[in-house]
Amino acid sequence: MADLTWPSGLSPFRMTFYLQPHVGGAESPLTRTRKVYTLSAPRWVCKLSFRGVASEIDHPAALVPPLLDSLIIQMAGGANRMALWDFRRPYPIGLRKYYQGFAGQRFTFTGGEDFTGGERFAISGTPEPLNDVADQGASSMVFKGFKPGQRPFQTGDYFGGDGRTHLIHSSTVADAGGRTTVTFDPPLASAIGSGRAVTMKPTSLFRLSGEDAGQNDEEIGQASVYALEFTEDLT
Repeated sequence: MADLTWPSGLSPFRMTFYLQPHVGGAESPLTRTRKVYTLSAPRWVCKLSFRGVASEIDHPAALVPPLLDSLIIQMAGGANRMALWDFRRPYPIGLRKYYQGFAGQRFTFTGGEDFTGGERFAISGTPEPLNDVADQGASSMVFKGFKPGQRPFQTGDYFGGDGRTHLIHSSTVADAGGRTTVTFDPPLASAIGSGRAVTMKPTSLFRLSGEDAGQNDEEIGQASVYALEFTEDLT
């Protein structure tokens, strides 16, 4: 078994990315009341659709079908895993808005000295914020280094760092020390060390859902469409 890296620049034109719960239940034949219970941990499901162009050899999309054919063979019907993320939101929307608020501002050193002689520093549009240690099984975590009174994350933002993708439900306003607490699902699969969280393209490891992803029936010379379905590997 090998873990594969998704090629840079290859993006789907349509996708699905959601956390699938695993529940069971029983319904009373008399009262029709239903009891529902959790069977095991939820897993991410990912579906990616790609469009290729066969008639224009110099068109960038002409590279898509052969590249996907190669990837599908490498994934070996799910024997090998692929690291994937939600291509629609590769970086948290809340963080992007927060850091954009500093664009064009002037900063001083902690001692109060201003920049002179044209020196300056720039804040990246997609920096990785720092975090405190979070234990395995945690469903909340502290990020730090923010401006007090600001809410840097928003509902639906993603982060990772333990090998899984996590979706944020809520984020507190940063306190006087610049710390914000986020709640999220699924719980951490393993501990995340200080400063080890990932907010840019946080991935989970997926396997192809079937052995026939390589079926590529298409009319010769016409545009082709690939639809790949994945389920997260929790082993």
